[in-house]
Amino acid sequence: SKYRSDPEQYQKLVDAGDADGVMALLTNSEVEARLLTRARLKATTYGREPLLSSLPTLQAGEEDDSTSIIAAAAASAVVAAVEAMKKDDERDLKGKMDPAIIEAIYRELIIPMTKDVEVAYLFLRCGREPPEEYQSDRMSVDVTELCTGNLECEMD
Repeated sequence: SKYRSDPEQYQKLVDAGDADGVMALLTNSEVEARLLTRARLKATTYGREPLLSSLPTLQAGEEDDSTSIIAAAAASAVVAAVEAMKKDDERDLKGKMDPAIIEAIYRELIIPMTKDVEVAYLFLRCGREPPEEYQSDRMSVDVTELCTGNLECEMD
């Protein structure tokens, strides 16, 4: 766990009431970047129709040709992965939704709210009440403000 990696430093920051320091200590930008890439890839892969036209058809009485079916499914996944990693303006969106929106939801909502909960938890674990902005009734991300705005405007 993050706390177990450096309990003395977390305790020191909590005792000083340094929520920003706790947030900085628990933030791992590399992990967050990998998570955003994974979210985009999954949204691209699972948010589209499979390439059914490339799947072999089996006639009644034919032997199961699972190798061809697996190869076609793998090819479909590769196409989705390549498409997911393109820049937004180079993509040929063929899915049910734009993977960049899912990535933005993770970047703007899920990751910040998760980290807010982690800060509050770490304060409680270290024996202190979390600062007001990390109380359970008020997190640092105003979800209502984000939901009424355009998530795409934050994407670069």
